[in-house]
Amino acid sequence: MKTKTTLMRTVAVFAMFILFNCNKNPKTSEDLLSASNVDSASTKQDPLADVPMPAKLDSAMRQSFDKETYQELKKLSKKNVKSFFITKENYLKMIDDLPVGADRVSFSFVQFNSAKFPGKYKELSKFDGSLYMLYSYIDKNGKYLTDKNYAILSVKDAVEVSEVDFKVMAEDYVNNIKSKIDRFVKGTQGNTLSVRISREDLEAYKARMATKKDIGKFKITLAQWVVFDNFLTKGQSSALSKKLSYFADENVGQMTFITDCVGANGQDIEDLSGDDFGKLCPNICN
Repeated sequence: MKTKTTLMRTVAVFAMFILFNCNKNPKTSEDLLSASNVDSASTKQDPLADVPMPAKLDSAMRQSFDKETYQELKKLSKKNVKSFFITKENYLKMIDDLPVGADRVSFSFVQFNSAKFPGKYKELSKFDGSLYMLYSYIDKNGKYLTDKNYAILSVKDAVEVSEVDFKVMAEDYVNNIKSKIDRFVKGTQGNTLSVRISREDLEAYKARMATKKDIGKFKITLAQWVVFDNFLTKGQSSALSKKLSYFADENVGQMTFITDCVGANGQDIEDLSGDDFGKLCPNICN
């Protein structure tokens, strides 16, 4: 039975290669078979976990953000940026430290205002007054599992942020930033509060990382959701139907982010880049 299951998984993954061979992130059959073997040897994972964003959709989401939301963010503060980096060590630690019962990692949008935290979080001073994200762990019901939140974007070492301070930063985002960029969102819920990435997807991504030896860092680039049907082939829409079912017209304009893996040579590692499909809260919080 195990041999039959492994064979079926291998066939499924190879079929995905055929569907995505025109992607900007092409994968060789050896890469995909390697990933399938890693998955089979570890945990049961969705074979579509960590499928890179199809090239046209990836580009459209980045460009839509640049033309709309980012222009407003730059008006609010010249310190606002559209890309951050995460060190390999911090990214792996985020995954390895997933507590028992954690179903997702939640990246919450915040605004860091240093005047409200005198003598604290000096590592974040370059983001004073601008948009930032903190991550925390949640269970399948959306309940936060600890009172700790972490800053790992564009810092050398992770910065722990208390729950009290996190709430202040999250409220400042809602009042000072979200209220200004809600107009770009089609749905009445307004813009994104948090982007939630499943444990399953993160562990699948880590398994693929294990096959690479030249990882330098990760780049997190802000984007916003678009009407995806305009940028996918029928084959891509069919293959990604489960992932795309989480998104509706109401999500159009909501912020998300795309993860790219940068090699030690400064170039993107193709089959570890173009990753998105985090669930956007609100609309999809559980």
